[in-house]
Amino acid sequence: MNQASSSNLTKPTPFQLGNTKLGKNLPGIIFVILIAYIANSMGKELPLIGSTVIAIALGVLIKNYLSIPVQFEPGISYALKKGLKYAIILLGSSLSLLQVVQIGKDSMLVIVVVVTLGIILTHYIGRMLGLSGKLPLLLGVGTAICGATAIATVSPIMDSKDEETAFAITTIFIFNVIAVIAYPLLGLAFGMSNEAFGIWAGTAIQDTSSVVAAGYAYSDEAGGIATVVKLTRTLFLIPLAVLIGVMYSMKNKKEAESKGGKVNLVKIFPFFILGFLAMAVLNTLGFFSEQVVTFLTSISKFMILMAMAGVGLGADFKKMKVIGMRPIYCGLLASIIVGVISISLIYLVV
Repeated sequence: MNQASSSNLTKPTPFQLGNTKLGKNLPGIIFVILIAYIANSMGKELPLIGSTVIAIALGVLIKNYLSIPVQFEPGISYALKKGLKYAIILLGSSLSLLQVVQIGKDSMLVIVVVVTLGIILTHYIGRMLGLSGKLPLLLGVGTAICGATAIATVSPIMDSKDEETAFAITTIFIFNVIAVIAYPLLGLAFGMSNEAFGIWAGTAIQDTSSVVAAGYAYSDEAGGIATVVKLTRTLFLIPLAVLIGVMYSMKNKKEAESKGGKVNLVKIFPFFILGFLAMAVLNTLGFFSEQVVTFLTSISKFMILMAMAGVGLGADFKKMKVIGMRPIYCGLLASIIVGVISISLIYLVV
């Protein structure tokens, strides 16, 4: 009897579950799953806005106008920090490196120049406008590569504040909406061919969904080209994330050493990016069927929505008001510069 009683005591009961790691995270995880589900459903009805922005908006509204139970905080933090990394790893299964490189090689020079100058100039403009912290670099990465996905990927690497991440994604969203409307009209005004417009949209518009929308609004041929060019551009997220990870790892190491402490670079290096690359390689080698890719991608996108809900739940209106309209001005100038550089290179090189 004593042995049986002792054995039962080692198993967590429903009342003891709250003391375990799972029990502490579960309430918050369920909460962000609910927000992500609502955002996903609304995003289908409002595709121009998109579920990512809706998830952030819902989180911000809840954070600033309702009371969030303290018990939810560990799960919200887990979804934002750990869950987002798992989501990025799964997202790698949607990339075929061979196909993207083969089809996108003609636009590679344009992509390299646009990505490089886009990040550098946006960061410089942000500093000129007085933006501090990680926001200028987040805007630069989002503008130059793939919008919200790029920001969500590098944000945990840089240990960005929730307000910075929310502001960066919202700014990128505004100019994606403008681009979907403006780019096809500008393409017609300039008399651009389907190929030229496809490359332009694929290299200059930030978010993949907006690239596809603008490309196919111009023509089916332009839409196909824009999509492939955009996927090629997305590949630059891998080396960039590793580079940012190394930079911030070294920075943290120096700061710790200056204070007499030590930092384990292995612990803070963004290994989830290597997981993303590994999944992309496996897909390129044919390890995943089309059904598996679709399944993993859908899970990944939903987990990203959960993380974005977490971003919104950590964003404080008071802190965002301090930043003001400067990120919008930075995003506007950056979008114009990237668009001009891209179209200039297309006519000079392609």
